[in-house]
Amino acid sequence: MSGVESLPSSAGAVVDDGVDERLRRVIEVHFDPEEGTAFWLDRAAARGLRPLKEIRARQDLAALGEMTPADLASRPLLDFIPRRFHGRMREFIVGQTGGTTGDGHWTAYRRDEFAEAFIEPFVAAATALGFPRGEPWLFVGPSGPHIIGKAVGRLAEAMDAADPFCVDFDPRWARKLPEGSFARRRYLQHVIDQAMRVVRSQDVGVLFTTPVVLRHLAAAMSDAQRERIRGVHYGGMALAPEELLTFQRELFPKAVHLSGYGNTLFGCCLELSARPGRRLDYYPFGCRLLFEVIGPDGESLPAGREGQVRFTRLDESMLIVRMPERDAGTLLPAPADAPPGFVLPGVRDPHPLPGDGPAAVAGLY
Repeated sequence: MSGVESLPSSAGAVVDDGVDERLRRVIEVHFDPEEGTAFWLDRAAARGLRPLKEIRARQDLAALGEMTPADLASRPLLDFIPRRFHGRMREFIVGQTGGTTGDGHWTAYRRDEFAEAFIEPFVAAATALGFPRGEPWLFVGPSGPHIIGKAVGRLAEAMDAADPFCVDFDPRWARKLPEGSFARRRYLQHVIDQAMRVVRSQDVGVLFTTPVVLRHLAAAMSDAQRERIRGVHYGGMALAPEELLTFQRELFPKAVHLSGYGNTLFGCCLELSARPGRRLDYYPFGCRLLFEVIGPDGESLPAGREGQVRFTRLDESMLIVRMPERDAGTLLPAPADAPPGFVLPGVRDPHPLPGDGPAAVAGLY
């Protein structure tokens, strides 16, 4: 792809994005002296803060400092969930991160906030872009503790499809197999063999998997099988614009292609364009997820500058403040002329940090 694509602009429009109102409600839940969250109450005490009075808008969040994966590893999951919910954990969905930079970390979502984080963003973007409804899905990805395995059935259902055909794989085991080794090739072939049994025997119309798996699956499919695909959803790994263009124009030319960016800890962001040759621009849905891009010294960078992605998740079920991600990216301004609900800044072309950041061990996911 040649040339430089300019950043989207919100054209100076003033939008009430609802963030500060949600933030105040979330702060009141997590910092309630009796029923709040142990981790955050301890941090406020250690810093001498009065969050119920001092954290009233997004710019006040810096007073809480950064939260890191090490924080999540240091305490039980319930220490990050408000005490008011401890007797209602049956209402929660629990998931663990994929472990691309070390041991996985646990998180939880109240079911309504799980829908806000994973289901509603996809449905809003997919509907706007003409992603097919009612087509049988094939999901090739992890189940178990991984949050995407818990979301895929609800995604298909929301798009008027039946429960998906699924091929399970264990991304952590795949990462343990040396790059280029016979064992890794054999494991990938095992996954593709299972997927192809579904492709040959079922009328699959939507594929949901990682770019690595999709590349090998496409090679195993016939022209007729690839032309039958009407929708492709990418997740689990970074996707390069050049690779997307190949999938879109050459391998699955009759499909709507939609990529997501996200993780177990904060949810999912979606593309708002299906144009061939596009940059990969991802936007959060609603008012629960804030992105920053920071420089080497932790300073916030303006839109258009690449740096490390940092996010804040504003949920009553779990509050994560200013956590550095494993990815680099470019901050985007809030989108103009977007589908309803997409009103906050996003991230362009997220990809693993260069060498001096936390090493992300990739495999199939």
